[in-house]
Amino acid sequence: MESVIVKNLRPEFEPVAVVWSDTIPTDAFQYKNGKFGCVLYLFAEASTRGKISGGSRESIICTGGRAALGFGTDFDISEEQLDLHAALFSKGLKSANNREAYQAEIEAAPKSWRSMYEYGERRHCSAELAREWILHEFPRYDIQYKYVLFKPLSRTSFDENVRAVVFPVNPVEFSGLVTLAGSVMRGTDPLRAPQGTDCCSISAFAYAEAESATPKAVLGMLGSDGRNVMRRRFRNDIMTVTLPAPLFLRMEQEADDCIFQIPSWKMLVGR
Repeated sequence: MESVIVKNLRPEFEPVAVVWSDTIPTDAFQYKNGKFGCVLYLFAEASTRGKISGGSRESIICTGGRAALGFGTDFDISEEQLDLHAALFSKGLKSANNREAYQAEIEAAPKSWRSMYEYGERRHCSAELAREWILHEFPRYDIQYKYVLFKPLSRTSFDENVRAVVFPVNPVEFSGLVTLAGSVMRGTDPLRAPQGTDCCSISAFAYAEAESATPKAVLGMLGSDGRNVMRRRFRNDIMTVTLPAPLFLRMEQEADDCIFQIPSWKMLVGR
């Protein structure tokens, strides 16, 4: 699609459409079934390399990645899993109720992720708060589609089942995009910065915002683990702003007559 926002913002990195689909192109990048891979790399493939990528319930073996994309939520499928994830999202081994079982999970994890399991993601100061987040705060989806695709926005059609559009942005681009979002909303808070993994900020939280009467943009790349995954493809000053589809379409209507056209913006970006 030819995006009016992109035409005016001229972002350094390609925005990516998150698409629900029952099919995936034969040349799309996806992980082999049973092989561990991070959802954020699928997003990066689309943004930095122009490839269509995607995942299914079979190819995404990370429990958090499946939950983020909308393939069901298994964080609390059993008391053991709830304990595991509450510890992982808080302080790791020392937060676990069953430390022996948690230690086994550490040893079974990919080597590059073992320190994260040991220390925890520290998104919550206690396992109790993490449990509350899992049980009552996390947006849960079990979508009726086989795949979630990450497509370069320029390779996406308006008639596809686009659920959100993810913009990787530097600080200047961030300021313009959030100002544009705020200009089409009532109130003073156009941006949500949810506590959760970075894969959730580009998918599940945006899905939830799309269902809101007043959908907000979602700020992402706030986690140290996610940023470490992404630093090979993006710079350290790059954040993500995910626009739920209804908000993206509203902003498209305004993008030819917004902050991007005023003299101070043109001076800021050197045009």
